[in-house]
Amino acid sequence: MLKDFRFPMIAASLLVLILSGCFLQGGPSAMKMEQNTSSSEYVRLLPGELFIKEHLTNDNLTLKTNMKPATSNDPNVAKGTETLSESLGLWMLYAVEKGDKALFAQNVEVMKAYDYQDGWIAWKAGGENETPVSTNALVDDLRIAEALYIAGEKWGDETYIQLANEVGQSIVENQSREGLLVDFYDRHYKVTSDSLTLSYLNASAVQLMEKHQQVSKELNNQVHSFLSMLPTKNGFFPFSYQLGSKEYVYHQEVNLIDQLYIGYHRAQVGVSSPELWAFLKDEFARKGLLYGRYDASTKQPLVTYESPAVYSLAILTASELKDYTFARDLYERMVRQQIRRPESEFYGGYVDMSQMDTHSFDNLLPLLAERRLFNEGTLQ
Repeated sequence: MLKDFRFPMIAASLLVLILSGCFLQGGPSAMKMEQNTSSSEYVRLLPGELFIKEHLTNDNLTLKTNMKPATSNDPNVAKGTETLSESLGLWMLYAVEKGDKALFAQNVEVMKAYDYQDGWIAWKAGGENETPVSTNALVDDLRIAEALYIAGEKWGDETYIQLANEVGQSIVENQSREGLLVDFYDRHYKVTSDSLTLSYLNASAVQLMEKHQQVSKELNNQVHSFLSMLPTKNGFFPFSYQLGSKEYVYHQEVNLIDQLYIGYHRAQVGVSSPELWAFLKDEFARKGLLYGRYDASTKQPLVTYESPAVYSLAILTASELKDYTFARDLYERMVRQQIRRPESEFYGGYVDMSQMDTHSFDNLLPLLAERRLFNEGTLQ
């Protein structure tokens, strides 16, 4: 069960408005300013953060999966007010990137109240039915551990390091097989996955786990080597790796989010992905955009939509590769999908107005990417 962390959100928002002053009008860079509680410096309060706090936050401070109320009979799908460990980790990473101690501390309390058991974190929780799940997601647990380690080191808070160690210990004890990590652990059935979704393998987080003596040097080296030596087919990475058969699985329909997560995780540990990067840059140069899915053989788009999450991951990867011009070009395309009119009810959101809905993932990742660009000076 999730504990209730209700507080007067409206009053808090008004206080931020009073402290931060008025909106700065002016197109894509319109934003507010707020004082960093840990220093006398002021930081930009980005429109996306306002939107998430106002439209994607539950009363108990967990993040909704969707803005629009919805339920699902499929236990493998999250909808509406159900909250994801994915969202929690991205929100925590954003708080660190922003340097917001209060937001980070708030989310640590949310994590503890979440379905958290000795470092194991349920992949979803909450919702109207609040039926507990018994599995986690490797990618989310690694992301949360990464955020905790970075925050602990940045702010000198040993409690965050200890929490990260707990998450790391759970991963090693339950999801380490044959020198690799696997997708999930089912606490109810005591079953471990026999496959690794390659976009889940966050080698940067594993490096931090080794630094803090939660994984062996051998496991860290194996993860790094495995990620560095991934094969490609027609320039695209496989989707997963089956430990039993030791075979890679490729999908004919390529989701760029999966490809970019692999590329980003490689870039974080100093490994480039030249074939994928060349394809993305060529596609963007020719068409001025990136689509969400492509045919693995023809490299032609299979959908007509653009995804803010795709642009976000491409921006984060470009930042790691120091390809700052491309990062800015991607950003300019991405924010065309964002509601930038301060008078709009949904100001700052990446909302599908035809459905009057949006997913937390499509707002958290763009916010994280935008904050990164400001921090590194690509955006002023």
